[in-house]
Amino acid sequence: MKIALLNAFSEEKQLYNKDVMGGYGESLNIGNSLRARIIEKMKSKGVKLPLLSFGYLAGIFHGRGFEVEYLSNKIPKTADIILVCSSMIDYKTELAFIQRAKKETNAKVGVIGPFASAVPEIYSKTADFVVIGEPEEFALKLKNGAKPKSLIKSSPIKNLDSLPFPAWEFFPVKEFSYAPVIRSRPFLPMASSRGCSFQCNYCPYRCFYGNWRKRSVENTLQEIKRNVSDFGIKGLLFRDPLFTPDKKRALEIAGAMIKEKFSLEWACETRLDCLDSALLEKLAQAGMRSLNVGIESSDPEILKGASRKPIGIEHQEKMLEQCEKLGIKVSAFYILGLPGDTVKSIKHTVEYAKQHNTHIAQFFICTPFPGTEFFEQVKPKIFEKDFEKFDSFTPVFEHENLSPKQLLDLKEKAFQEYYFRPSYLLKFLIRNFLQ
Repeated sequence: MKIALLNAFSEEKQLYNKDVMGGYGESLNIGNSLRARIIEKMKSKGVKLPLLSFGYLAGIFHGRGFEVEYLSNKIPKTADIILVCSSMIDYKTELAFIQRAKKETNAKVGVIGPFASAVPEIYSKTADFVVIGEPEEFALKLKNGAKPKSLIKSSPIKNLDSLPFPAWEFFPVKEFSYAPVIRSRPFLPMASSRGCSFQCNYCPYRCFYGNWRKRSVENTLQEIKRNVSDFGIKGLLFRDPLFTPDKKRALEIAGAMIKEKFSLEWACETRLDCLDSALLEKLAQAGMRSLNVGIESSDPEILKGASRKPIGIEHQEKMLEQCEKLGIKVSAFYILGLPGDTVKSIKHTVEYAKQHNTHIAQFFICTPFPGTEFFEQVKPKIFEKDFEKFDSFTPVFEHENLSPKQLLDLKEKAFQEYYFRPSYLLKFLIRNFLQ
């Protein structure tokens, strides 16, 4: 049986990536001014991530003796099953390719991913079947010659060590990158865990992947070794939404990487309260050169209103200062328009971001992702009917204190004020060319 993994995507959107925002996708949209366009142009270069779920599915199908093919925006000539990965911000393109595939082939066409799992009705009228949930169980149970149909529930894999490693040999590895924060290539992502142990009601990762599940240190290390030996990687991104909630485990992973003497530059994402000085030093020694962190807002009460546990300001600032000393480039994420936000609180958050002057600052507009608790809370206030506008940079629901125009103006101004400062530009040059 032949299975084709089809990545259907728009080639026109700026910094379009399906495999972020918990798999719902993101499409950069800063604004219409010249400065906004310059920032978009700079950010649109360098980041190209593969679909991690497709990597795992390729590994499972290949291991079971099925023929596997990966395609980008191309209908396979022959296939028994075609799988399309869903995204919120480009579902129309995906539906168009599904229609083409059904017209041009005799294959059964299915859809996977968080967005399709949250709103399967968008795809079920066009596709033959929709996989609801993490797709690996579906792949492991798929019988040779099967013709799946309707809605198929796929339960999470409890023992992540039991999964085969992503089969990147079917993918264009040389095209993947994570510049400017990780410039070393070949580059690949991997996940040492899934889910999250915190309760933020707006977060798309938790609504699809659930509570935090971890791979063993040994299994994680074996995949790194495989990626180095088979693909010659020099750059690595841990795609875990939360890499260090278990500090002891994170120390063990770092220690194992140091022992193996990998010549890797790598990045990960975590919360600053899941770090301490000793752990940061060990991670840096193991090759960590970039850290993604969600700060979201400078106002603890606004964070509490979104069920996000605030991080102690002193600890947060200490960790950011230590990253600077260790040469770790921090990408800090902020959300404008959380419930309770005002013009004043947003301006304070932007000033807080400028104060810390991290390598990257990303200013998102609060977006309700289908499947999250937050989506259900604001559902009566959602005025946007087109899910492609839920791109994390566009207002889609009525905020109690801010109009859509105010939010758009505040977002564009935040980017401009942050990136067009002499102090930022000087540090950018130092970080990129003198460190």
